[in-house]
Amino acid sequence: MPTKNKTSMTLGQVFKKISGLPAIAYALGMLVLFIIIFSVGSSSFLNMYNILTIGNSAAILLAVALGQVCAILTGGIDLSVGGIMSLVSVVLMKTLGTMGIWAYPVSLAVGIAAGAVNGLINAKFRIPSFITTLGSNGIFISIAYMISIKPLSAPASAYGVMDVVNGMTFGIRNIMLIGILIFILFFIMQRYTITGRNIMLLGSNEKMSWLSGIDVFKVRTLAFTLSGLGAGLAGIMLASNLYSGYPTLGSVYILNSIASVVIGGTAMTGGAGGVVNTLVGVLVMSVINNGMNIIGIDVYAQQSFLGILVIVAVAISFDRSKLSVIK
Repeated sequence: MPTKNKTSMTLGQVFKKISGLPAIAYALGMLVLFIIIFSVGSSSFLNMYNILTIGNSAAILLAVALGQVCAILTGGIDLSVGGIMSLVSVVLMKTLGTMGIWAYPVSLAVGIAAGAVNGLINAKFRIPSFITTLGSNGIFISIAYMISIKPLSAPASAYGVMDVVNGMTFGIRNIMLIGILIFILFFIMQRYTITGRNIMLLGSNEKMSWLSGIDVFKVRTLAFTLSGLGAGLAGIMLASNLYSGYPTLGSVYILNSIASVVIGGTAMTGGAGGVVNTLVGVLVMSVINNGMNIIGIDVYAQQSFLGILVIVAVAISFDRSKLSVIK
């Protein structure tokens, strides 16, 4: 009998320690677990070509997810990232032939402006970000359709210009280097700038942020502007990679960006998590998406699995102490 009590106590202590781990630890555990599962399921999963393929897709997802996490850290959400990516891709393909390399900053400016509009509406009129960005996503897609109802392909004369994204530097694909650079910039922003700290504080407690002198309007607007920046960069990277742009190009990245953020351990209630968590979440998502395709899982079953994974991740990271009622 004493032995049984001792064993049950030991198991209880183990469970307590596991449940007390930071959310990012669960994400890292999932990453290792899925790498092992897919490696056993397919001998081609860990070959160099497939690793580069994962890195290629992860770089694009990382850009949009790093923008998304800025909105989520404030306690909001950006459902317009897919529309922004699509609009940016169409603008890029439309202007590459005439503007050359300058089409890139022009297209990126469109993404930043779209994010700023979201932030201004959300902060100025106090409209929930869910509603604001859900509506603006449709507007951005509509504008993209007005620019071109058909998919646009990059002109052959612009292929050289597009090597900025599709080329290689020191044997590494530029798109992966761009993804690393974007991560470094967002990491510095969150960790070492006033804007980054204020975004975290706003998500932790908006009322206390306001009482401590933080300009809530400015911070919220900047957070969604950064989300637009991330979506704009992702749209440019994806369109350049495909040599094409069309009005629904970024639709899948709405769910995938949110999933990457929450799987990495950033709380949907805001104020906890950040860009490092998001990097891990992106790697988990990229490995899962690639691995399920490699071992031949049905595409519809993949969506179900990802949906379950998001629900579990939110259940782990959700801070229920911030809400008196769960709706």
